[in-house]
Amino acid sequence: MLPYLLVLGFVMFWIVLEQKTLNRKAFWIPFLTLSLFPGMRSYRVGTDSGNYTREFRTQLDIYNFEFSESVEIGYQWLEYFLLRITHNYFWLFFITGAIVVFCYLNVIKRYSANYLFSVYLFVTLNFYTFFFNGLRQGIAMAIFALAIPYMLERKLIPYMLVIVLASLFHITAIFMIPFYFLVHLRIKLSYKLIATFVGSFLISGLLIKYLASTNERYETYSEVSESAGGLLTLGFFVILLIFVYFIMHYYKIKHEQFLKLLTFYAVGVVFLIPVAMLGANPSGPQRLLNYFTWTLILILPVVFKKINNVYITGISALLFLVYFILATTKFSNLTPYIMNPIFEIF
Repeated sequence: MLPYLLVLGFVMFWIVLEQKTLNRKAFWIPFLTLSLFPGMRSYRVGTDSGNYTREFRTQLDIYNFEFSESVEIGYQWLEYFLLRITHNYFWLFFITGAIVVFCYLNVIKRYSANYLFSVYLFVTLNFYTFFFNGLRQGIAMAIFALAIPYMLERKLIPYMLVIVLASLFHITAIFMIPFYFLVHLRIKLSYKLIATFVGSFLISGLLIKYLASTNERYETYSEVSESAGGLLTLGFFVILLIFVYFIMHYYKIKHEQFLKLLTFYAVGVVFLIPVAMLGANPSGPQRLLNYFTWTLILILPVVFKKINNVYITGISALLFLVYFILATTKFSNLTPYIMNPIFEIF
């Protein structure tokens, strides 16, 4: 766990340093640090890393590379081009890490009310480390993050184009299309949440079965999970939803951008509750949660700015750190952090 904490500490230090000395939001050093860290890891770190690196480790001859109908074409082209150049899987992890980190940091830098706190939340709430396991879906989610500004600005066409691009790496990005219209629907948030819950309750089981039947890679989506990790994660984000909803009403937050982000986050969490009730595998449909919950890195800075209490903010930051440690060590197979042998000094 120590390497993760050291990376977090260094990134926080550098952002503060650049803000104090140059009066600007540090981007490139945090970007390189957060991209190199996943790139330098061994394929044994992460539940699915071995599968993603198999062709690199077996030194597959590029002429024997076969495109599969069960894997999204965007990821396969990325893998194909990398294999033409190198069989060192460092480049796969580094380039995909760079894509993920760049997308999120780009949105954070443009829209966050507190850049330092947002980057801290990006790491401690496990949005950063998600792609260590679900690589293809992690890329899709990061690309989809670039669609959020278009949702906020009511630009449907660019929003749809970004989703199409994201779906080339994981088809689940297509599920984000209806939520654009739901966010902009002119009814109360409470009505949206009720409609979302009922709709998900009625159709989520059918959608999961359909997805599992159309692609053998998604057959586990319909399996009943015996792990509590997915439910605990969902429960954590439900608690945060209740907290943010209370603060919004207590402090009468009326900022349009904040309300749209909260609506998107809220309907996403509520949509996944019936899915969790089905007992679906957390590595399957419950992973859709991250399409919505990453917006907390933009929502929470506004919330704590309104509260304006250093003790509450500090205690909350500590709780987020505890969550990060527990999720990384208990639910993700990300510890211990093992380096790629090419970087081992001894």
